[in-house]
Amino acid sequence: MLLTHRFGWNLSVYERLPAPTTAPSAGTGTAPVYRIQVEKRRQGGGRWFSTENVADTGPSSPGRLIAQALEATAFARRLAAVLAPGTDRLMVARRNYPSKSHRDPLRPAFLGPLIVGITDGDAQKWGKAKGLSGSPFQRSRRAAVIREGRPLQHTPGTYESVYVLPDEQVQHASRDVFTEGASEALAQARAAVFGGRLTGAADPGHTATATADCADETSSPWPDGAGGCAADFLLCLGCRNAHVHPGHHPRLAYLHQGLRSLRSVLPAEVWQAR
Repeated sequence: MLLTHRFGWNLSVYERLPAPTTAPSAGTGTAPVYRIQVEKRRQGGGRWFSTENVADTGPSSPGRLIAQALEATAFARRLAAVLAPGTDRLMVARRNYPSKSHRDPLRPAFLGPLIVGITDGDAQKWGKAKGLSGSPFQRSRRAAVIREGRPLQHTPGTYESVYVLPDEQVQHASRDVFTEGASEALAQARAAVFGGRLTGAADPGHTATATADCADETSSPWPDGAGGCAADFLLCLGCRNAHVHPGHHPRLAYLHQGLRSLRSVLPAEVWQAR
């Protein structure tokens, strides 16, 4: 549980996690530096393995936690090496149910009285014993990833979509950033082309156009001979009589997408001019 909280590893990592080795210290003095080989198969072929180096610089350091994990599993790891020569796993422990046969082909086989890794059942049982509703590993891993502020053993896309965007604390902390960005975008749009007004709802007295609602056709900057408006609908957003409410947002987003799609089929000078 402490390793998950510190490093953000999920349960599948523990099944293949070799016992960390010590590496030469480059800048921590006499403090040991542990080299951790993390295997994450969901990354795809060629990107399964990553290395993490952590130093034991004190009681609260990540390296001290590794040292304690090595000490706690020392006897089980020695027995595992005897029962299955070449076995080198950090998470080895006594089986809770010695008579239970191995049935999960996706998990390492039992080593006599030993089990490798952590099962979902063990996690659920531990969580309930601590007064929790179930396994706390997923929640703890999410907290560790958000705290680090960067992808750990996953892709940047997964980090953004699975961890960052759904997190309520991140959403709350990002409100000011989104507000400032939207205000800046609005100011730039008004300075460039948008001459209308943003409203919260439609006004029944306005005339609907393809991109906005018109408050007064008779005072159009582009009048026609009959006293109306002769402007193309694309010019509505540059008119002072235009009112844009949330009902327009989907169609404006779709229009923007359609216009941008023309960029690949028009010569650069034509696109820029139009």
